[in-house]
Amino acid sequence: MTKRTWFSTYCRLARVGGMLMFILIFVFVPSGAGKEKSYAGKILVIGSSPIHGDNLAQAKKAALSQALTKGIEDYLIRRLGNEGMINNFQRLVQEIIPGAHEEIENFHILAECYTGKAYKILVALRINRNVVDQKLRRVGLVTMEGPRIKVLFMVLETLKGNRFYWWKNPEEPSAMSAVEVALRNAFEDRGFSPINQRQSIPEVDLPQDMRVPTLTDENIRKWGQLLSADVVICGRTGTTDTKEIFMTLRALDVNRGDEIARAARTEPVTGNLENRTLRANVYDALVNVLASELTPAIVRATTRGHRQTHILQVTLKDLKTYKQFIDFRRFLRKNVTGIKSIKQTRVRDNAISIEIGFEGNENQFLERVLNHESLPFLLDFYRAENGTIVFEVE
Repeated sequence: MTKRTWFSTYCRLARVGGMLMFILIFVFVPSGAGKEKSYAGKILVIGSSPIHGDNLAQAKKAALSQALTKGIEDYLIRRLGNEGMINNFQRLVQEIIPGAHEEIENFHILAECYTGKAYKILVALRINRNVVDQKLRRVGLVTMEGPRIKVLFMVLETLKGNRFYWWKNPEEPSAMSAVEVALRNAFEDRGFSPINQRQSIPEVDLPQDMRVPTLTDENIRKWGQLLSADVVICGRTGTTDTKEIFMTLRALDVNRGDEIARAARTEPVTGNLENRTLRANVYDALVNVLASELTPAIVRATTRGHRQTHILQVTLKDLKTYKQFIDFRRFLRKNVTGIKSIKQTRVRDNAISIEIGFEGNENQFLERVLNHESLPFLLDFYRAENGTIVFEVE
């Protein structure tokens, strides 16, 4: 009997055995028994590899490697969302996904089978979230937390020698330019809060040096302060003699008055540069690339030194065993970012109260706990009259 014939027979027997096992489980195991809980917090993925000759071992190894990589990709999609994946795709496939098996905390092969000329494997794996977050931060892919950063756009557009910019006559109503629309969409998609200067201009006398096309950093900062911005995205865009559109952007910190980061890019254009739709499409492409480069630096600069540690009062109720509390405390320390300290304050009957030092607010804490894939058991939540966060173990 060849290896392949033997393996096909094995798969048929395994399928029959699997069906019998399923029937036994269905008949004898009560509804809701711990089958699903054993996979809580894990990602299930299928890996596949062609079989070359009769080399099943090599096919299994390749299928497992594919499954682990798919698990990382699945986690990143859930972690960063659609926009995060789209905006950072190149950096993810170049710097995060390759060699990412170190981010897998553990895995288990649940099933494997030969079908046709391919070897398929079903794997349950758990991602080490802390390792992933460290790698994301290291390459500048950070997610925004807390209040949204307010940004003001001041980009000078030059077309055929004519210069267009809103701060020349900010009191006069006007429609947003294609550049402003592209900037607003790109940064809003990344979690920022764009300022509509046409609705925010206060009634003040503006000096002439705040209306000129090219502003000093000090005057840019004054505009930011006037419109209550956290950051001003300033720069210029225009066309070159070789039918290209260029754009340079700088991010200025309004609070400190210094430059956070800058980025520039030039895009070749095929077609008539006077075509508004064509220019708008090019602006969208340029701004998306530049926004992806600037965003990590802006988030780091504006949140540095502004995070406060809050003391949260939490009670874990309806505990069956003390080990459940130990598991929950271990989960908080290992998986919930922002935890600075955990102090047990009270024990009574089936409840334990703790005091948590957390870098963030209550809503952030609850979101990170209740939506985390590694939560050791299901929890209900409510706030007591004294403001204590109460988790009821189901």
